Amino acid sequence: MSGFGEYLDRLSGSGILRAIHMVINGVAAGAGIFLLVTGVTGLFDVYKTFGGMAMPLMCSVLGLLVAFVSFLGIVGSIKRNQYIFATYSALLTLLVVVQIIALLVIWLHPEHIEDRFSTAWEGLYDKDPDTIRYIEKDLKCCGFKSPTDMPVPAHCITKKHYGFTVGCLEPLEHQWHQRRTAVLWAGLAIVGAQVISLLMGAELARRYKRAREGGYHRVPERTEGSPLLRA
Repeated sequence: MSGFGEYLDRLSGSGILRAIHMVINGVAAGAGIFLLVTGVTGLFDVYKTFGGMAMPLMCSVLGLLVAFVSFLGIVGSIKRNQYIFATYSALLTLLVVVQIIALLVIWLHPEHIEDRFSTAWEGLYDKDPDTIRYIEKDLKCCGFKSPTDMPVPAHCITKKHYGFTVGCLEPLEHQWHQRRTAVLWAGLAIVGAQVISLLMGAELARRYKRAREGGYHRVPERTEGSPLLRA
């Protein structure tokens, strides 16, 4: 640690606060990476036909932004730089607002999705029956609303390796609601951590600014010796 860094921490009393700030940003960065991976995976998921591309895309973009801003906060803590903290605080404030809007959009998303799922199932039934076959095996169901409603293969209720007696609409809706709820709770947790980090970052920037304004004069190291000895 540099002499100036020791001076700032000693004068501002910010050592513990800085450590906590770094930990919170580290956790947020990890959550952002997880959100990014989840979103990218969702873009290639077979169920994207029913859930749409909006949520995976939103998770990917927000995850990337969360990870970037969190890493910037960690750099600001390490460097003890008020200008990095100012940039970090501005970006994080904007990001929190964007995330709150995104969470509200997800929360207010129409609950009745049967019509959209029905249209998606009909499209797969006509053009991609193999995907329906995969979904039926994965969710242990047969047909859409019932085993006789657009099943693949026909009469799959009696076919070997199938024999499921329920339609796929209910498990599809259950899976969609589970994913939606998980994204909501994860988003709320990330926003909560970011608000705490934002407040701590602002306090650190204030303390460092006050410490710098107080002036700093470097004390020569013992190994440097006296100017007379160096002469």
